[in-house]
Amino acid sequence: MLRLSKFIGKGATRICFEHPEDPNKCIKVAVRPKDNAVLEKELKTYFLVRLYIEEYLITYDQKPVDTNLGKGLVCELLRDDDGSYSKSLDYYLSKGPLDDEIVSQIWHFSYSLVEHDVFFYDFNLKNFIVQIKGGHKFLHYTDLKSFENYKSWTFLKLEKIIMPLARYLMIKRLKRLFDILEIPIVKS
Repeated sequence: MLRLSKFIGKGATRICFEHPEDPNKCIKVAVRPKDNAVLEKELKTYFLVRLYIEEYLITYDQKPVDTNLGKGLVCELLRDDDGSYSKSLDYYLSKGPLDDEIVSQIWHFSYSLVEHDVFFYDFNLKNFIVQIKGGHKFLHYTDLKSFENYKSWTFLKLEKIIMPLARYLMIKRLKRLFDILEIPIVKS
């Protein structure tokens, strides 16, 4: 059993710790026992979508591990050239307009999702991590739990069976992301 102690960050359903035996990996554990299903879904989603958007994903180990806080997912820990933990997209946005290197990757990531019908819906800025490696910025998407999981007001979940509706809903969320980031959708 791995003993987790070096806290990295916390989201709504997961807490992330540095791996106690490998500083290049982290372990995500559920905030509450009922959230363990989210971890399982995240791992399944990774192996399902990685062929389409692999350059934007962190790598995951094949199976969960036992920790002092319950089951955990082992995945790559993003660090910058200086050894510090890589920062989220909202950090970079708080420093001013995004540079072309990040903007072009956001465009390509968005295009890849639409082109391959990989339906994610949660584009919170904290779900994107920007890693500085070799002096360049690389965008990573870290919230795989939103795959095909649109939080609809209706119980029917029609987006799961009607692909054009799923695509429409995702594009709507992507447009909202572009608005937040102040990235023009149409070139002027």
